[in-house]
Amino acid sequence: MGLLKLVKNRISSEWKEIFNHNVDYLNGLETKVDSQNEATNSRIDNLVLNAGGDSPNEVVDARVNSKGEKFATLQSRLVASENKHDGDVYDLSTKQTNTAEQVDQLNKSVAMVIGGSDTVLDLYVSGSRGNDKTGDGTEEKPFKTIQTAINQIPLISVQVVTVWIDDGVYLEDVVLRSINANQIFIKAQNNFDNIDLAKSDLPVKVRSVAFYYCSGYFQIAGLQAVDVANTPQFEGIKYSFLVEQGGYLAINKCKCAENSKNLSFTAIYIGGNSKCNIYGGVTFINQNIVTYARLLSEVNIGNIQGSGNNLGIRCATATVRGTVPSGFATNASSVEGNGLIISKGTVLS
Repeated sequence: MGLLKLVKNRISSEWKEIFNHNVDYLNGLETKVDSQNEATNSRIDNLVLNAGGDSPNEVVDARVNSKGEKFATLQSRLVASENKHDGDVYDLSTKQTNTAEQVDQLNKSVAMVIGGSDTVLDLYVSGSRGNDKTGDGTEEKPFKTIQTAINQIPLISVQVVTVWIDDGVYLEDVVLRSINANQIFIKAQNNFDNIDLAKSDLPVKVRSVAFYYCSGYFQIAGLQAVDVANTPQFEGIKYSFLVEQGGYLAINKCKCAENSKNLSFTAIYIGGNSKCNIYGGVTFINQNIVTYARLLSEVNIGNIQGSGNNLGIRCATATVRGTVPSGFATNASSVEGNGLIISKGTVLS
């Protein structure tokens, strides 16, 4: 017997019995449906697990992925899913590797721009023992060229950097550009204190060294300039040592003795917002112009020596403190524009 209808309007025990009968009937029906549903699910699971690719018993739903894509067999769906998973894992691994490489490159770039926290950086150069490809700048594995060592200096350096140069001839035009540093020394590795520059040459020879748009303190010590005919030009004039638009350059016990009297040449050029101190017995022999100070630069002429030079000081709208020794040059100095040469200290009142 199924559900019973209420045919009378009065509420009595008969109405209650009919209502309870209907509730019991529905509960029984629900239990039966649950039992049948469980059996059906078990059967479906059994079919999926045991069906072959060509079996008509295979459940179509098992061959459909979450995107609604239908596959010919359950096997093909599983293989496709595994392949996609493997591909996703490979892509993720590749991206992770690429990210690691990019981070490493970024760290190298940062290190190139900003120096580390070490207070001292020593770089070694040897023309006879060095190698620019396999060297690392240590004393045991030096670089072959000065420029390669210079290229290791960060653009922003909080370190004291010293480039130690072994004895030899370096026909290089060394350039330092846009470096913001505390102190950079470019000097001979072997001791040169006891060399009499009036009688002997220095063992480290270089064609030219230039500082462009740098800031900080720089010192060149124990180097001799050579190969003047092939030196680079700046503003139409050749040079051995140059500082342009920034920085303080100290030139200590260097030597310029290769004849440049017939060239448009200056041994030292100081331009723009730059300062230079020449001291330590720097020796100039047979130079066309010894020191050329230009456009608001400042130069201090300290202890220098030499002979046979055409012009000692060329001061073009710049300030030069000091004078050249007697017999040093045919013309001791020349002043252009608003240039100022201060020959001795004075007190202004």
